[in-house]
Amino acid sequence: MERIVHFDFKGAPLKVPYLEKVFSHIKSWGGTGVLIEWEDTFPYTSELTDFGSVKGCGGDCMYSPQDVQNIMMCAKQNGLEVIQLIQTIGHMEFVLKHPQCIHLRESPRSPAVLCPTKQESLRLVCSLLQQTLDSQPEAKYIHIGADEVWHSAVCPDCQRKASTHKYKVAALYLDHIREVALFVKRLRPDITILMWDDMLRPMSVETLEAYNLRELIQPVIWNYSTMEHFQIEKPLWDKYVNIFTDVWAGSAFKGANGSSQVLSPVGRYVNNQEAWRRELTRKPTSIRFVGVILTGWSRYDHYATLCELLPVSLPSLFSCLKVWMRADDCESEAVSEVLSENEWSGLQLARCVHSFVMLRERCGQLLHGDAVATWLNPWQIKNGYTSPVQVESVANASHALLIDLKGLQTETKRQLELVTGPRSAQEWMGSFFDTILKQVEELNRVATARRDTNASVRPF
Repeated sequence: MERIVHFDFKGAPLKVPYLEKVFSHIKSWGGTGVLIEWEDTFPYTSELTDFGSVKGCGGDCMYSPQDVQNIMMCAKQNGLEVIQLIQTIGHMEFVLKHPQCIHLRESPRSPAVLCPTKQESLRLVCSLLQQTLDSQPEAKYIHIGADEVWHSAVCPDCQRKASTHKYKVAALYLDHIREVALFVKRLRPDITILMWDDMLRPMSVETLEAYNLRELIQPVIWNYSTMEHFQIEKPLWDKYVNIFTDVWAGSAFKGANGSSQVLSPVGRYVNNQEAWRRELTRKPTSIRFVGVILTGWSRYDHYATLCELLPVSLPSLFSCLKVWMRADDCESEAVSEVLSENEWSGLQLARCVHSFVMLRERCGQLLHGDAVATWLNPWQIKNGYTSPVQVESVANASHALLIDLKGLQTETKRQLELVTGPRSAQEWMGSFFDTILKQVEELNRVATARRDTNASVRPF
């Protein structure tokens, strides 16, 4: 059984020396491969140059062609299969945001979805696939994404096709996917094509059978829920048994606990793996389970903020892989939120993030606590109606927090820059750290000024 670990480089791409350490851990923990989602970190050339790392589109100066080869070689040296993921219809923001591609959007206001009826769209996708496959001559697998296609039959050409085609709106998606898959097969006849399954779920057996997907792709059925909310309904298995011989599971070890979360609760993600193991005992026996992809999302989409950095999430990845390594008749092991230092690459950054979360909680208790609400609320500040002895505690507490925040700020930034690129380091600090720092600085400024002012006689 394959146990593939997903790397989402559209958020905080990892420096190659750090990746080399993590690949070694993954192998020792039971992983068999890595799924690399490049997005704008791949060094696309020629007509695709604007979309990748050659012109620094992602802002992190990653990756060069040599970096890509080093990553491939490191994975191979660790006995890990490399599967590249190239989005081919949905989640295409990294391409469709560019002015020269606006006309290829399905919905003019959204750069997320590619219009499938334009021939130029297919040529674009095929070029992306061609260049990524050229970087990996021995590839056994390719993943074409194809999930969360939020807009369909919006453009006039798509509406006309959907209204006249036997399979209606589904034909827009399936015609495109089939053409993409056939292109890949022409390039590499023996390659296995994977895709996320969510857009296939509502389609009828008749529709799916008409496109002969069994011969073209293997679906990755993804579900990131915990046991109590996990559900793959029997009709879906009954449908897929008619369509596919081989399927994969898509679980999560990070990036599925909230779009702006910074910590990865190990128990929550282990529970998702356990739910999947239980589910696979219920699937039809005629469907072969090839393996699991443990997803590790870094953003919910191209424009979303960063979430759950990999160094913070390594204890979760370790524990999740152990679930899949366990024999069927063995009991689950106790969940641990920590790893030994020699297995926790990026430990210092993880410690900084955990310290930040605790410090943010302390700041929140002050900013939204009784002392501020009672003696230094907006009306009192606006009208200058305060007592210095009452606001002194707020001034002192905010001053102490500022000392801790500024000390942690310097170290966190330094640790981020050891692991990821400049844009991602700045983004994380700006999105999470700087916001709370500015709030405490402003509170301290006001509290200090009112502390040094005589008690008010009356409101202004």
